[in-house]
Formats: sequence, C-alpha cells, structure tokens
Amino acid sequence: MSSPRTLLAAAAAAALALTVPLAIKNADAATTPPAVDADSAATSFTPAQVLAGVKKNMTTAKKVNSKPHINTMTRAQNVNVYQVTSGVFAYTSSLAVDDDGSDPDPDPDHQGETTFQDSNGKQLAAHHVPFYVLGDDCWDRKSPCPHFFYKEHHIKGRQFALMFYQSKCIGAIFGDTQTGNDQTTSDNDSRELGEASVKSASLLGIPSSGTTGGVDNGVTVVIFSGSAWVVNGSNSNLNANAQALVTKALDSLGSSMGL
Repeated sequence: MSSPRTLLAAAAAAALALTVPLAIKNADAATTPPAVDADSAATSFTPAQVLAGVKKNMTTAKKVNSKPHINTMTRAQNVNVYQVTSGVFAYTSSLAVDDDGSDPDPDPDHQGETTFQDSNGKQLAAHHVPFYVLGDDCWDRKSPCPHFFYKEHHIKGRQFALMFYQSKCIGAIFGDTQTGNDQTTSDNDSRELGEASVKSASLLGIPSSGTTGGVDNGVTVVIFSGSAWVVNGSNSNLNANAQALVTKALDSLGSSMGL
C-alpha cells in the first residue's frame, strides 16, 4: 500500500513544451531506453500529437467518474478520468512520489511491499521500475462505482500506461494502490489520483525524493486496459519492457483517435 508523502513540491502545471529530454542518470541508465522526446520522428505519431489528441477527448461526455477524485498532492477534489477511446483511460493530476517496494529508501514512511509484484513474485523496486498508483477499492462501496475503480475497467497489476509531463513521455506499469477508506492511520484515500514511483518521477524530470519530491499538477496518465497491455518481466527489465511499448502505444492511440 502507498504510505503518506510529505507534499512539498511546488506547482508545475506547465503546457507541453517541445524540448530535448534531460539525460537520465540512474544506475541502470546504460541499459534503459530514454524518455521519448516530444518532437521525435521515430513514431508515426509524436508524443505531442497524441497528448493533444488525448486532451481534446477529455470532455464531459467521455468522463468515467460521476464524483471527482482527489489530487494526491494538493488535496483538491478536481481530478477526473476520461475514456479517450475504446479501452483507454486518461487523467491529469499531480505526481506524489511513491518509494515503496524492494528498493531501500531513507523515507521514514517507506514500506517494503507494493500491491503488485514482478513476474517472479518479487516486490516492485520503486527506484528501478516506473509505476503509477490507483485507488485500491471503490470508496463509495457501490457498483458501478461513482469513482473510477480499476477493477471495473479490465485493468490489472502491471497494466501499461503512457505518462506525459511537459516534453517527456514514458511507459509505466500499474504497481501500487492507495489505501482504502477503512484505514485510520493516514490521510490516504482510495479516491486519490496522482502518485507514481521514484523511477517514474526521475524519467519525467520531476524531483524524485519520497519526502521532498513530486509536482502538484500537469502529469497525464493514459492507461491501456486489457490483457494484451499487461507488462511482464522482473525488476531488472520491467523498465526496459515498458519503454519498448511506448512507440506501439503512441501509434495505437493516435490511430484510434483519428489523428
């Protein structure tokens, strides 16, 4: 389960800027595909084009939730989820840094477990695996859920998503969940949207400390539902496997939205 985060990041809801990504200086950078540049010519549809198409489809008519979600960093109840095309769901919110899992971390709230594991049953490594976080139950205890609840939309552990922030676009997997409404030891709430792993933040150029990192807004997560988009692998290669799907996902999404 995700633990509470110290919400100290400054607001950074910047518009999409076409700039070259910063160099990635993580321990596994030598074998890690870099974040895709927004004006890259390597795909039929650039990240900038696809993100513009996603935002165009984030309309009231395509909203999935009937009650708003909570921005994890700011606590504002202003986050919505949209079905931008068949089987693809998108939201824009914060990035609060989740440092849970098998990697050690100095955060006093660090927990050694993540909701989902790698293909070998090992807890995910937040410093090595880019993952995003969703609520772990329907806060309303109703079906269908008035809030976006992943189990109602064919979304499972290690489900692939594109994550966009400013000029960056990366691949990520569903790795951890916000605690349910029966927890009394923290402010965490399953209605929250806007948390992702240390590795996700690092790849997106966002301060990645579990205690002082994160950003208040401007991160768009686009989730591809269905078994074909579940990413397999170990902590050592899940990042590479997720980045290898970015081109396919951009092209699939661009085509399905008619760009």
